[in-house]
Amino acid sequence: MSPKIFVNILTSPKSLFKKQITYGIYVQQIYRRWKNESHLPPKDFSNLQTMQDIKLKLSNIMGISGKYENEERGWLAEYLPKEQSDLPPRSMNDSFDRAIVPLSTNLTLQNKYTTTFKSLRIGRLLEDMDLFAVWIVMKHIYNPMQPLDVPTPYVVVTLLVDDVVINANRFPDKDLILSGQVTHVGKTSLEVTLWLEQLNDDKFERITRAHFVFVARDPTNTSSVMVNNLVPVGEREKNLMILSAKKNEDRKLARQNSILNKMPTPEEQSLIYDTFMKTVDRKEPIIGNKVLPQNSVWMDDTMLETNILCHPEDRNLHNTVFGGYLMRVATELAFLVASAHSKTRVTLQAINSITFRKPVPIGSKLKLNGQICYTSGRVMIVEVIAKVEELESKKSLTSNSFYHVYVAPNDVDSVLPQNYHDSMLYIDGRRRYLDFVNHLEKGQSESN
Repeated sequence: MSPKIFVNILTSPKSLFKKQITYGIYVQQIYRRWKNESHLPPKDFSNLQTMQDIKLKLSNIMGISGKYENEERGWLAEYLPKEQSDLPPRSMNDSFDRAIVPLSTNLTLQNKYTTTFKSLRIGRLLEDMDLFAVWIVMKHIYNPMQPLDVPTPYVVVTLLVDDVVINANRFPDKDLILSGQVTHVGKTSLEVTLWLEQLNDDKFERITRAHFVFVARDPTNTSSVMVNNLVPVGEREKNLMILSAKKNEDRKLARQNSILNKMPTPEEQSLIYDTFMKTVDRKEPIIGNKVLPQNSVWMDDTMLETNILCHPEDRNLHNTVFGGYLMRVATELAFLVASAHSKTRVTLQAINSITFRKPVPIGSKLKLNGQICYTSGRVMIVEVIAKVEELESKKSLTSNSFYHVYVAPNDVDSVLPQNYHDSMLYIDGRRRYLDFVNHLEKGQSESN
């Protein structure tokens, strides 16, 4: 079946859905284009470092004892470069690395990564991917000004994660292999392209690919600092750099065209009006008399909330809450939102974007609100907003936003907005849905 037919399945009205197409076939077909071709493991596979090894290496690089305490790092600023030209350029191969999560031989890890449906917990995978991406950044950074016996003066902060499309075939008892490299560099920012694969029948099969964007900060995490420039070696690295540069420009364009910066298009304004008219009471057609069409729910009625006290065990190398942990709890809340709405088991097909706005201090209260902002057939776009609240002052700031694409086995009730704010969220969700469909249309021509 061609990608065009996949898109027709996703965008057709309920009356046009082909009920004989089973959910399992649907999932497999969508991801056939996104899966990496199976390939044999590398010769050094048996000697790959584990994620626990990566965590210990990063602690050593940062000069962290492991004990929860505020360590003074300001003195390391003297070893930072003043200009990017002070640092030698690097290639993608300099940062490339692999690591393994040995699920096949470690029962404790299996239990930690397994869902009740005997699949893999995506949230756990995101935790590992975030930590591994930080390791890739640290491999890229080479600072001749730093003595060998001195911890790194760099602090690496996650800005965003996007373009994550997930293969439905995941096994809790087969080894996971992470690989990645830096694929784009600005003056103070870096993009890491990361692949997550699983060893199945002695061959690697792709689970997902993701792009992580980081910014390098000074030792006190108060200002941005320069990183090594990236110089491609060979045609493959040149092509990857071109694709990553285009993706970076696409991100800038998306921010400029955000619903917060530009009013909806005429088509979108017409859609909002048509949606409004669906909710007008025909028996008493007065503005303010709202009724729900059949097989619909109000957007607000899909919302679920959770509150978390942030403990030291969930900290990163800078003594704020680990970004991977935030991704995990947000993904699991989004799953609950989608499951409650569809009243059935749902599958996470993609993560449209994750944005990190503010750090989350240890000891603060983290409140997450999740709701469905757009539906089409079986597809649900779930938004999760994380707010951090200081317990003493009650001051609250938005720390993160997450947008997930979930798919149910059958069509779900339509979600409709009740006010203008909801309508703008509805339009934003529709854009994210169309972005997901666009990825399916294009295929994965740049996957390698």
